[in-house]
Amino acid sequence: MTALLQVEGLSKNFGGLQVSSDITLDLKAGDRCALIGPNGAGKTTFVNLVTGVLAPSAGTIRLDGHDVTTLTAEARVRRGLIRSFQVARLFRSMTVREHLELAILERERKTFRIFASVRRMPGLADEIAGVMDTMGLTAVADTQVGMLAYGQQRLLEIALALALKPKVLILDEPAAGVPHSESHRILDALDRLPADLAVLMIEHDMDLVFRFAKRIVVLAQGRLLCSGTAQEIAADPRVRDVYLGSRAHAHH
Repeated sequence: MTALLQVEGLSKNFGGLQVSSDITLDLKAGDRCALIGPNGAGKTTFVNLVTGVLAPSAGTIRLDGHDVTTLTAEARVRRGLIRSFQVARLFRSMTVREHLELAILERERKTFRIFASVRRMPGLADEIAGVMDTMGLTAVADTQVGMLAYGQQRLLEIALALALKPKVLILDEPAAGVPHSESHRILDALDRLPADLAVLMIEHDMDLVFRFAKRIVVLAQGRLLCSGTAQEIAADPRVRDVYLGSRAHAHH
C-alpha cells in the first residue's frame, strides 16, 4: 500500500543549531501513529515542517504521492493534510453547527455566503450531522461554544478538522487541558474516526497514546530514536532513559 504521507531525510537548521536531523517517516491509510518525546525533542518543529509552517533545510515531503515540500501550509490543507489547530479558533457566541457550516464553506471556498443560504446547500445538513455523530456532539449541536465543557470544545476542534476532509490528520495534543473525567470523550471520538484516515497524534498523555496508537515514533534531540508498537516502545531501555521513566516500567 502506497503511503499517504512520506517524509524522507527531513532536517532543519536555525543558523548553526540543528533542531531536526534526517527524520524519515511514513503514514498509510488507516494508520494510527503517535509521535512522542521529551520537551525539546523537536516534535513541534517536525510538525511545523510537515505542515508547511517552516521550510526544511533538507529532505522531502510527499502527500499522496505528490511532492509538497515547497507548498504553502494552505496548499497542503487543500490537498488533505490537516492539523487540528490550523482550523480557525472557536467563537464563543457561535454554535457547534455554525462552526461546522463555516468550516465547510471554507473548504468549498464559499465563505462569501451567509448562513441563511448556506443551509440550503445540498447535502450540508447530512454531512454536518455525520461529523457531529462521529465526534459525539449531536446533543450540543445548537449550543454556543462558550457553554460547552472544555472536553467538548476540543472535540469540536477535531470535528472542524474532519469537516475539511483530510487524508492525513495531525492531532496536536487533543487531550491537552481536558480534565481526566472528560478524557474518555476524546478517546471514544478518536475510536470513531474514519477507518481510511491516516492519523498522527502528538500527545503527552501516555495513557491516551498507549490506548490509541498502533505505532509509536519517538523523537529525541531532533532525531528519530525508534519506532514500534506500544509494547515494544514501553520495553525499550532507550525510551525509558529519555522519556518514559517509571511509567514505562509500569506499562511493561
